[in-house]
Amino acid sequence: MDHKRIEWLFFIVFLLIDIYLGIEILRSPVNLSGADTTTRSVASIRSEMKSDNIDLPDKLSNAPASGYYLATKNRNYLSNKIDALTNVNARYSKDENVLYAAPKMTTLLDKNPKKAMEQVNKFKNDPKNVPYGKEFKYEPDMSSEDNYVFVQTTDYGEIYAGSAQLSIAVKDHQIINYAESYMGPASPVRELQSTISAVRAMYTNRELTNNSKVTQIKLGYSKLTEVRGSTILLPTWLVWIENKTTKNITLKRVNAYTAQMLQSSTYNIEK
Repeated sequence: MDHKRIEWLFFIVFLLIDIYLGIEILRSPVNLSGADTTTRSVASIRSEMKSDNIDLPDKLSNAPASGYYLATKNRNYLSNKIDALTNVNARYSKDENVLYAAPKMTTLLDKNPKKAMEQVNKFKNDPKNVPYGKEFKYEPDMSSEDNYVFVQTTDYGEIYAGSAQLSIAVKDHQIINYAESYMGPASPVRELQSTISAVRAMYTNRELTNNSKVTQIKLGYSKLTEVRGSTILLPTWLVWIENKTTKNITLKRVNAYTAQMLQSSTYNIEK
């Protein structure tokens, strides 16, 4: 295949992506250039939530945020890394695009949580143990005592998706095994755009129930769709909500451009 043909193929692929994203933006009910133009002020929204016994984080920022549409290439990045994993027994599942591995030698962790975290990070960052380990960041709000969860990082933010996650299982203060999925490098496919505020996103989706507590709010990236061998990611507000009665935690994913609900999952995790 000559260079001219390759260039035309790349041009067509990115043109299709651009057309798709243009349609999504036109269908969006939110004005992206003036994302916080609303008749209700943030203060009035906070007041309404308070009357419904909905608590917000004390350090919740009202500063404007922004993000990109990102694209990653759909490739088996992990399959070629198995030979380099000399400290673990590993296998790669092509159907799941997941690498499964277990340490060849006992890996004990300190009973002090802080020291144990340092040991887990050291294990993760060693390329003989975990490929691309340094590109994953610990996510405490998705972890538990026996499962350390890490999310893939990019130059533009963290990816919160099952296809960009590292989970290290621990039992009796010992690393038992891990499962890793990796999406590869991400790059913007559209210009930087403003997002709606986190408070407005929570209010607009009408998913917050009375007698609840918002424990954490983060801006990350979630999967939108797949186009011609690429995965498109969009900015997403991740909102962790605790039911004050049951203590169950619900993670809600909200489109940071439109405030539309993308996903809601409930957990009963004992930290």
